[in-house]
Amino acid sequence: MGTLDHKVIHNFLNKEFFDSLKDLLFSNKINWFFLPHMTYNDHYFFNHCFYNLHVPQSSFYLEYIEPILIKLEAKAIIEVRANLQLKGANQYQCNFHVDRPFKCETAILYMNTCNGYTILDKKEKIKITSEENKILLFNSQTEHAAVSQTDVDRRIVINFNYF
Repeated sequence: MGTLDHKVIHNFLNKEFFDSLKDLLFSNKINWFFLPHMTYNDHYFFNHCFYNLHVPQSSFYLEYIEPILIKLEAKAIIEVRANLQLKGANQYQCNFHVDRPFKCETAILYMNTCNGYTILDKKEKIKITSEENKILLFNSQTEHAAVSQTDVDRRIVINFNYF
């Protein structure tokens, strides 16, 4: 894929599995951790890490994340995390960034529909709307930015970095 290449797949997961994952992420059964910046010196957000540092970091990894990685045909996992943004009076855009300093694959699974979105490529500014059970696939070297929502309390995505 070139830097502007991306793919969007609607209804990525079967409805029963997706609904179960969504129920978990919007429940009080999962721990969310406060991080002061989304990228560098910008807005705060909350995070739940499923996989990092070569090992699962969450008890929910095997049941919920491994089946998605199989569907993505991931050969090696770098990190999988859920990101949660809280509703604000105004939309907030984080800094444009790449997830990794090396070439790999990035996938963003949107867990709910809202007026938040992802912008791909600083120059082209391709807007990818947040729609539940949609996945965005792109080369990790593509600069992107998250934009928060004003219409629902929480915007949750799962971010996958893998080979």
